[in-house]
Amino acid sequence: MNLENLYDMVDKENIKLYDRYIDNAYGAFIHINDINAIIMNFKEIDSTAIEKATLAEELGHYYMDATYPFSCTDKTLIAKQEYRAKKWQFKALVSAKELSILAKKGYRYISEFAEELSVPEEIVERAYTYYKENGMLNTDDKMLDESI
Repeated sequence: MNLENLYDMVDKENIKLYDRYIDNAYGAFIHINDINAIIMNFKEIDSTAIEKATLAEELGHYYMDATYPFSCTDKTLIAKQEYRAKKWQFKALVSAKELSILAKKGYRYISEFAEELSVPEEIVERAYTYYKENGMLNTDDKMLDESI
């Protein structure tokens, strides 16, 4: 999925988008009184890959109803909701099929996959690990195992 598609989703879902400074974060999703908003810390975002990953994660909070109050101190709840949002993020940005296709084309390093998909390397790593652990990669994807 490309960046334009993600912004189209924001518009389609009528999510407000704000450019604001957030300490130690690229973005945040807020749901208050039936209002949904994504805050992006554009001054800190220095690449399309980071912008894409940030927007996808915040959309993951929206689509997976993975929210928690700002004042939340329950680390288990926070971790659960962040995991749900990040799972949506990497599934939207890096499909098992895309990984397989790129491996068959000769891609060998995480950095190559990440560059081709315009996502940070950690997104490729998360996606690959998730797909492998959940049996979502084709059994003939030995090339992929050798690549990543």
